[in-house]
Amino acid sequence: MKLSRLIFIIACVVIGVWLLGLIFRLAAWLINGLLYVAAIIFIVWLITVFLEQRKNQPKA
Repeated sequence: MKLSRLIFIIACVVIGVWLLGLIFRLAAWLINGLLYVAAIIFIVWLITVFLEQRKNQPKA
């Protein structure tokens, strides 16, 4: 194996690992953002359910 081929393979591996790290970082950022959105939607849903239950209760 020539030295230039070895250097090329090592460079490809390093670039591949770097790109994989970027992809995983982007995925983690996306999941983190979606968790906040899901939490906000869940809180809004809980509030609407609570208000509907209060509205449907007979007044004593």
